[in-house]
Amino acid sequence: MRTVHVVFPVLRGTRRFIIEKGRRWSVIEHLLLDAICHEPASAVDLAIKSKLPRRVVVEAFIRLMRAGWAEIVTTPKGPMFRATHAGLARAKYDQLPAATITEPRWRGFAIEQVTGGVFRSRELDLRHHTRLPVATDDHLVVQLPGSSLHSMGELGEVFSAIEGEDELIVGVDSGAERLIERHAVVTVRDSAIEGLPSRASHALRFLILQKAKEALDAARAARTDPGKAALSPVLVDTPDPAEPSNQYDGLYDADDLIVDADAHAQVLERVIKGASERLLIHSTFVSDARAQAILPSLLQAAGRGVKIDVLWGQDDIGTSTNSSRFAAGKLQAAIAEAGRTDLISIHPFSTNSHAKIIVADNQKGNWSALVGSCNWLASDFKSFEASMRLRDPAMVGDLVRKVAGLSQGRPGVWNELAIELTVLGRRIRELPRPSGRRVPMRLLFGAEHAGLVLEARDRARQRIFALSHRIGIAAQPVALLPTLSAVKANGVDATFYYGRTTGPLSGVAGADLAREFAREGLAILPVHRPRLHAKVLGWDDDIIAVSSLNWLSADPAESTPYREIGVLVEAPKIADNFIRRFELAKASQE
Repeated sequence: MRTVHVVFPVLRGTRRFIIEKGRRWSVIEHLLLDAICHEPASAVDLAIKSKLPRRVVVEAFIRLMRAGWAEIVTTPKGPMFRATHAGLARAKYDQLPAATITEPRWRGFAIEQVTGGVFRSRELDLRHHTRLPVATDDHLVVQLPGSSLHSMGELGEVFSAIEGEDELIVGVDSGAERLIERHAVVTVRDSAIEGLPSRASHALRFLILQKAKEALDAARAARTDPGKAALSPVLVDTPDPAEPSNQYDGLYDADDLIVDADAHAQVLERVIKGASERLLIHSTFVSDARAQAILPSLLQAAGRGVKIDVLWGQDDIGTSTNSSRFAAGKLQAAIAEAGRTDLISIHPFSTNSHAKIIVADNQKGNWSALVGSCNWLASDFKSFEASMRLRDPAMVGDLVRKVAGLSQGRPGVWNELAIELTVLGRRIRELPRPSGRRVPMRLLFGAEHAGLVLEARDRARQRIFALSHRIGIAAQPVALLPTLSAVKANGVDATFYYGRTTGPLSGVAGADLAREFAREGLAILPVHRPRLHAKVLGWDDDIIAVSSLNWLSADPAESTPYREIGVLVEAPKIADNFIRRFELAKASQE
C-alpha cells in the first residue's frame, strides 16, 4: 500500500503567556461547602441530596479539609462534615479563592488554516516550504488548501490548546510579531493518519483522508489506464456532524426580546447605569449627536470604576468610514478633556462589522448582552428596532470572545484589547448559570444567516416573515426564492417587510419586484411608518432570529464571519407575539 503525505498550511507562533497555575475550586465544591455551613451532614446525605456519587462527595471534602474549610465531627448519628470558621467565611464569596501562582511562560503554538484547529507546536511536524517532502514511487504528496475563514485563528482556542493541567491563561505579552507561515505534514497509511494529535477535529481528519483517497484513486487510475488519470475520486464516508458550538440551552424570559424605539433607549440607559465592572459597546455607526448625548452617562459609569470600550464598524454602505471615525475621535477628545482616558477607550479603527452589540455586568455579578439591529451610538431612537438580551453565561462569554476577534487587527497581531476580551470571555463563560427558564438558542455569524433562510424554508408549516431595513438585489437568491419554494411546496403564508431600497435596486424596481412575487403568493411590503430598522426572520409561532443582518439586501461571505451577528431563539409564541407587536405599531401610525 502506497503512503500519502498530506501537507496543509499553518500559522506558527510563540508568545509569552501569563499563566495562573494551581487547582481551582469547582461550583460543586462551593455548593457542598455552603451546604455544611447550615448544619453538619454526612457524605451519604449529601450524595443523596446532590445526586452525586458518594465518592465524588468524599473527594471534594478531602480537598476542603486540606484547605482548612471543613472538618469531621462525631455526632450521635455518626461522623459528619462541618464547616470551620474559615469555611463559613469563604462560603460567602462568589467564588472560592484558589491557591494559585502567576508566572510568565513562553509557549509555542500552531493554527492550522483548514478548519481553524490549534495545537502546540511540538504536536505537529512543521516545515518551511523548502523542506516539504517530494513525491516518489512509494510516497505520494498532496496539498490541502487553507480557508480564508481561518486566516487569523481565535485567541480563545489558542489559550485552550496550550494550557496544561491546572493552568489558566490570564494574559499575554502583546507584541507586533506576526505569526510565521509554515506547513504541517501528516502521513496517511492504510486509512490511518500518522502525525496528527488525537484531539484534531473530525472535519480536519475527514478532509485529510478524503485528499489522500483522491490521490490514491488518481494514481491507481493512471497505472491501469493513463487516459483516465483524472478519474473522479471516490470520497470517504463523511463523519457524523458534531452539534454546533454556537447552540445553547439558554436562559430566556419574555422581556428579553426588546422591541421598538423607546424600549431600546430605556435598556441602554439601564445597562450603563447598572454596570459595575465592564461595559462594551459595538455600534456599526457613530454619530456626533448621539456620542455627545451618551457622554455624560459614560463618564458617570467611569466614575463608579467601570471600564468602557467602544468599537464601531463602518460609516455607510458604499462610503468611507470618515464620519464615524471623526465622531469617534471627537468623543475620545471629550473623554480626554474630562480626564477619563484611564477607563474609557473609544477605539479609532473600524472593525468592518455591521454587528450591534452591548455587553455589561450588573451589581449582582451577572453578565448580559444585547444583540440586534440598534446602532447604539448613532440611533435617534425613533425607528422600529428589535434586539435580544442574552443572559446565559456561556452565550455571553462566547459572544465576547467573538468580539475579541473583531478587535484583533491584522492577522497574527494580538493587540491588548483582543487579549483582554478573550480572557474576559473565558471568565464569563465559566460563571455559574442563574436559575430560570431555558429554551433552545443559537448564535448566528456571517454566512450562517443564509443557511437559516433555508432552514426556515424546510421547517416552516404555517408562515414565514421577515423585517429588513433595506431591500436590494441580493434579496432574490438569499431570501425570496427559498421562501417562495416553501410557499409553493407547503402552502405557507409569507410576508416580508422593508423600509427602503438600496444599491442599484431603485424604488420603481423594488415595486416591480414586489408585484412579481405577489403573483406567486409571497408578499413584499414597504413600511414607512414606523420607520423600519429591525432585522428579524421568523417562522410559525415559536421561532425567531434577531440580527444585524438586512435579510433582504445582504449576503455575508464566509470569509467575514463576524460581519453580521444575530441570535435564533425557539420559545413558545415568541414569533407570534413579535409580529403582533409589529402589526400593532404599524397600525397605530397609519
